[in-house]
Amino acid sequence: MISIDQVFNNQYYKKSTWIYLLIPFSIFFYCLSSLKKYLYKNGFLKTIKIKVPVLIIGNITLGGTGKTSLALDLVEKFLRKGLKPAIISRGYRGSANNITEVFESSDVSAVGDEALLIKTKTKSKIPVFIGKDRANVAKILLKKHPETSIIISDDGLQHHRLARDYEIIVVDSQRQFGNGLIFPAGPLRECISKLKQVDAVVYRGTNSNSSFYQMKYITKHFKNLLTNKTTIFKGIQDKKIVAITAIGNPESFFSTLEGYDLEFKKVTYNDHYLFNKNDFIKYADYNIVMTEKDAIKCQKFAMNNFWVLPLETKVDERLFRNILKKVT
Repeated sequence: MISIDQVFNNQYYKKSTWIYLLIPFSIFFYCLSSLKKYLYKNGFLKTIKIKVPVLIIGNITLGGTGKTSLALDLVEKFLRKGLKPAIISRGYRGSANNITEVFESSDVSAVGDEALLIKTKTKSKIPVFIGKDRANVAKILLKKHPETSIIISDDGLQHHRLARDYEIIVVDSQRQFGNGLIFPAGPLRECISKLKQVDAVVYRGTNSNSSFYQMKYITKHFKNLLTNKTTIFKGIQDKKIVAITAIGNPESFFSTLEGYDLEFKKVTYNDHYLFNKNDFIKYADYNIVMTEKDAIKCQKFAMNNFWVLPLETKVDERLFRNILKKVT
């Protein structure tokens, strides 16, 4: 099974054919986004500056690069330094129309998978708010949590209305920039030259350029979504395995599993797809493997054959030192 996202990803990152027909639309998209940046830069559109430093973690490509993982890593480091971080997010694909505070008990269909994952993984140690207008989200967060000393925006690089003190672009070292074209003919949200305009560029994976920072994922075991039991990677081979995911870069997940010599069926859904129990009925005789972002949407109907791959993140320590130097 292949999702619409995967059809486009194949065109963006593997072999571009019919996608070139969309270049006129890419030119229009580029002109529109360039005009928007010009209006903000020259004061025709108002930028909102809030009372605490704002750190933006974004990307210039469509799909997943590891923004949320980096945000979680920085949250833990800020907490250890005695700071009071908070996170704002779009709440993508969530149904909430108003600015909303996220709790561990929040409905994933309302607040979105990424925001709920952040709240759950931080064990409610920090405020998490979602909303379309990041500037208003940040202001309301500060009203409710005035102790906040720094705000991290998970995504929002292209949301120019919110003034920022530090910008980070995250790049997937395997996929990088695909065919190099602007959306919809390519995966780029804006030109590659943006890398030279931000405070830091973080490559997830390996990169030989010492001016960029490096981030790696560490995986140690599978965890059963129903029982929380952990097992080694070979420990789920008593049944056939199916890897089911609805993330922006499913190939990254699949290549991790392949690295542990697991044989499995691949099933992809569109990014942020909201799973229901019927999606898994035909895999009752399989061990079902998923990412943490997928698992957060499956908790209410988890079975004992649902296994999640927990991630730990290792980030170049120079990045945090550089952030502290500029924003504290």
